[in-house]
Amino acid sequence: MKAVVTADIIDYTKLSSNDATRVIDTISSVFNNPKALSSVRTNLNATFSIKRGDSIQVEIGVPEDALKVALLLKTAVNAVNLTPEKKRNKPMVDMRIAIGIGEIDAQRSDVNISSGEAYEHSGRTLDTMKKSKRKILIKTHSEQWDNEINTELALLEEIMKGWKITSAEVLYLTLLGLREKDIEAELGITQSAVNQRKANAGWSGLEALINRFEELISGGN
Repeated sequence: MKAVVTADIIDYTKLSSNDATRVIDTISSVFNNPKALSSVRTNLNATFSIKRGDSIQVEIGVPEDALKVALLLKTAVNAVNLTPEKKRNKPMVDMRIAIGIGEIDAQRSDVNISSGEAYEHSGRTLDTMKKSKRKILIKTHSEQWDNEINTELALLEEIMKGWKITSAEVLYLTLLGLREKDIEAELGITQSAVNQRKANAGWSGLEALINRFEELISGGN
């Protein structure tokens, strides 16, 4: 099995040209960040694509990494402040993210022309999300997996509503594998502030969800 993450930027057409460029550059940087690439077991840069400006797709060879990749995207985008001259709390940009897990029948160098169960699961799920207003969903071959993970992701969405730009920033760096003292140096804040932002953003629960996802998916391979 493999995974495909398909995502789009909510209200992308309402962004100014400069803001749209900043957001796309931020997304691209996730897949060119050496720390991001080393935090998962797939060569993400080789399977990443942006279509029509606001549609992102990446094929993930190790499906256990799919949720972490989705969260790297989510936190990176939520951390974007489109008005850096002003102090903002709530994230100004958000995404819908669909994770599809399954076989890939026709794997090609360009994800835009690859096909298979994982691509179908991911693409069709993203289409349904535009009506359901969900922000992150998964579709696999197992209804039992889907029921468990999507219930947990629904709870995660409620937690994510309380995220701030600053907490998304800390979560992104944490997902990259940085330790608190490294994040302290990166952001120029105290280690206690780093710890507080992680706690307020629900990091302990998020970490448990990532671990459970990896455990569940690895058991099906």
